[in-house]
Amino acid sequence: MNKKSLCEKGCFLLVVSLFANASYAQEWLEGVYINQEKDSLIEEVVFCKDGKAYAGMSPRNYEMTTKNDERFVVLKSNGVFTFKVSDDSKELFPVDSFTKNWFTEKTLLLDSDRKDTCR
Repeated sequence: MNKKSLCEKGCFLLVVSLFANASYAQEWLEGVYINQEKDSLIEEVVFCKDGKAYAGMSPRNYEMTTKNDERFVVLKSNGVFTFKVSDDSKELFPVDSFTKNWFTEKTLLLDSDRKDTCR
């Protein structure tokens, strides 16, 4: 096999790989989600692109995952809190006992009027 043919195959594989990764690109949450449990220590979470968030007035990180065609957000904030994301991304539901015990038993609702950002 000559160098040109090898280069063409390598370039093709690189383009296909980049396209495949782009089609599964991370979908981030954006906006302020208000805790519906009024006596919780964390009243709201600001989600921004690139896995950045503010919870309890401190910078945090989060990840988006998918399991069985359902989307989840995993917030790392003095523990790992996991929420199921509603189909319209306007509500977050706690999914495990740690999240329910230490964050909220209720949901987080998107406040579409708030335009807070992460720094």
